[in-house]
Amino acid sequence: MQNPACGMDYTNPARSRADMPAAVAQSVLATPATRSHKYRPALFAAALLLALTAIVYSAAWMYYIRREPTVEIGIDTNYLAQAIEITNVYQDSPAEKAGLKPHDQITAINGVTVPPQKTGFDLLQYIWVKSGPGDKVILRIERPGEANPLTLTATFRAIKGQGDTKTLGRTVAEQILGSYPVLFLIVGLTVLFLRVDNRDAWLLAMVFASFLTAPGLPRSLLVAPDGLRHFLFAFHTIVGGLLPALFYFFFAVFPTRSPIDRKAPWLKWLLPGIGICLGYGGVRYGDLAVLPFLQTVLSQRTGHNMRLVYAYGTILLGILSLILNLLGTSNPEARRKLKVIVWGTAVGVTPVAVVKAAEDTVHLQTPFWLGFFCVMLLFLFPLSFAYAVVKHRVMDVPVLLKRSARYFLVERGFVFLILAISVGATFWLAQVFSRLFSAGSKAAIPVGATFGVLLISGATQVHRRVRTRLDRAFFRSSYDAQQILENLAAKTLTVSSREGLAALLHDQIQDALHPSSMYVYLEAGNRQLQAYAGNPPAEAMTLSTSGNGLAELADRSEPLELLPEAMHGTQLQPLHPECLVPIRGSSEGQLQGVAVLGPRLSEEPYSTSDKRLLASVASQAGIAMRSITLAEKMAATMEAERRTEQEMQFARQVQSRLLPQQAPSLKTLDCAGKCIQTRAVGGDYYDFLDLGSGRLGLVLADISGKGMSAALLMANLQANLRSQYALALEDIPRLLRSVNRLFYKNTENNNYATTFFAVYDDESQRLRYVNCGHNPPILVRASGAVEHLGATATVLGLFEEWDCSVAELELAAGDVLVIYTDGVSEAADDKEDEFGETRLIEVTRSHQQHSADEILDAVLASVQGFSQGEQADDMTLIVARCR
Repeated sequence: MQNPACGMDYTNPARSRADMPAAVAQSVLATPATRSHKYRPALFAAALLLALTAIVYSAAWMYYIRREPTVEIGIDTNYLAQAIEITNVYQDSPAEKAGLKPHDQITAINGVTVPPQKTGFDLLQYIWVKSGPGDKVILRIERPGEANPLTLTATFRAIKGQGDTKTLGRTVAEQILGSYPVLFLIVGLTVLFLRVDNRDAWLLAMVFASFLTAPGLPRSLLVAPDGLRHFLFAFHTIVGGLLPALFYFFFAVFPTRSPIDRKAPWLKWLLPGIGICLGYGGVRYGDLAVLPFLQTVLSQRTGHNMRLVYAYGTILLGILSLILNLLGTSNPEARRKLKVIVWGTAVGVTPVAVVKAAEDTVHLQTPFWLGFFCVMLLFLFPLSFAYAVVKHRVMDVPVLLKRSARYFLVERGFVFLILAISVGATFWLAQVFSRLFSAGSKAAIPVGATFGVLLISGATQVHRRVRTRLDRAFFRSSYDAQQILENLAAKTLTVSSREGLAALLHDQIQDALHPSSMYVYLEAGNRQLQAYAGNPPAEAMTLSTSGNGLAELADRSEPLELLPEAMHGTQLQPLHPECLVPIRGSSEGQLQGVAVLGPRLSEEPYSTSDKRLLASVASQAGIAMRSITLAEKMAATMEAERRTEQEMQFARQVQSRLLPQQAPSLKTLDCAGKCIQTRAVGGDYYDFLDLGSGRLGLVLADISGKGMSAALLMANLQANLRSQYALALEDIPRLLRSVNRLFYKNTENNNYATTFFAVYDDESQRLRYVNCGHNPPILVRASGAVEHLGATATVLGLFEEWDCSVAELELAAGDVLVIYTDGVSEAADDKEDEFGETRLIEVTRSHQQHSADEILDAVLASVQGFSQGEQADDMTLIVARCR
């Protein structure tokens, strides 16, 4: 390495614009998103320009680094003002054979006069790059003590360590080093384009762009076209000269202002000016040099020393600023973000800076493998930012990266790093053992390989443990949406009171997002919401759903983000809200509660993924509220008028609301369902679950028992499924295991449910299903053939340890699927003969060309006509016809 510097979207508030004072309305409407919107095209164009220049530079660097000279004649040189001095001639080299001696000065090569040093054109490197082994080179020499110049001819030979003698490990390592810019480009440009209007994203991208110049320019660049060469020289000097200043500037203000910047805010502006003065003088030839007006007062040696002090001192200030930021923050959220960045930066940058400082000050000759190890550590610098960005949403990068960048940059990045180091160590061990064994011994390679395999195995175990500890230490409270949904799905079903639900929501959201304040209000009757969690001020203990600030929430399904000025004069003003999360009822316009969140402790806005998570949590809270309300109403009715007709009728209406109110509409599937109970309420349950993307869940269950107890268990099972059915797309067995576990824990030992659960894909017309001890549904094919969808698991709720298998089949046009409870097949006539499966198949076949509704009505009519007596059991039926 040759460079010494290597080292929101806001919405309007509930109040109408006309009700606001002019100043407040103007401040609300002129939100950050609005103000930055008009500059976004310019920012995007600037980002494209930065990306284009960085990519061109990196691509050229990676190409020409692989075209480095492959030949030598065995001399060491030093560039003088207008000649090249030979400082050393190697024994038995082509140079010695040609008669070259130390202190000879080369004035011309192949007839071309050596240009002055200040032009920046290295003639020797140019000839060396363009030559191959066996080529001749003619040197004009001026030798001390000789009056006349000498002309000597040498023959190029391959550089030692190259060609056939280079080990595979060295080749792999050189290829990794030759791809050095890729990781910095990916991380820096990804963050920039995702947050093009964010200052910190721009600073990070420019810091990473400056690190592209850290390795210095390839010598083979001299053979590049003139225009490209001049561009690369300019980029390397302009961007590389600012590397230390950009490094300090970034950590002086990210994620908050460091103590150094608070005491000396002018320093971050002064350092770039110093970098320009000390580096931009060499912009024409791609090297750092003081500006011409300073060359008159500073010697070349003095300018070089000042540049070293500036470079390493500024990088040290940047690392110190980052560490002081970590030590000075009391915010747990900020500490978790900073820890991994501090370690990645310190461990990644410090060794490279120390080694380079030793090269520049004491002229250390860095061994190849030490340099390779330092560069591998340097990769921790961008990797640490990638890990922090995708794991804890630093700079609020969208959740999209969790499925892409996280996999490639984080989970696999450290694996690749360890494997690269392990492979390099394997080849090194093989070389070491080859020296220990006798010449020609074949034991060295297998012994070295065995040690290498053990090293890789151990490194993999270390990686797994270290990454687990990192997650636990730095991101303990960084929940993702699925974790929140799973926790709430398991806990909301055990909540039996508003107080318990409010406390659960408060704790879950507090742990996930760390708002500075949070209050949970739930419906308390008379269009009033009462505070059940958060201890709000006395004047805000109750809120009116029709009052200012809440009137629009009942019609929203997404959280509402606000500016503080928007709540001036409203009932929400004492709460200082930044985000309102509506908890809606089952019908439009019904507000069952609201969560009021203040600003986040991290001072970051609520991101799109945060709002999506809050909306999911509110949806589950709404289900829990409906269950609580249902339980309260049922309990009150049972206590007041035990088993009266009025209670039964009310319960029947409530339970009917839990069943689908209308059949779903799919392109290839016509569905219909119906439940006829023997009493006012019963334990049969069916449902259609809209899973999105043209996928539909079909559920039919039969609860053991009858009457009110079965109805309550039916409501419990329905809440279990509806609160967790989003998992069905990814893992049906996991969903049903969770439902079984909760059903088992929340019911008596003798309660269970036979269940049929299926997911139909409208695009592929494929049906995946699990039959939990239920009557095998009947599939009547268009050809008249009959298939039975037999059991794939035992009943739900009877055993704590439970599992299932998923079966799959494809439906074709004209196929009819009939899912039914035993109340249909076991309906008996006055002779005690059952309706049976055969009659069910016959009725279905005879109406196979009709719609699902008509088939369903025909089956129920046939059953009721067959069984003239009192209905003995609930009859529930789902008919699905493929069209």
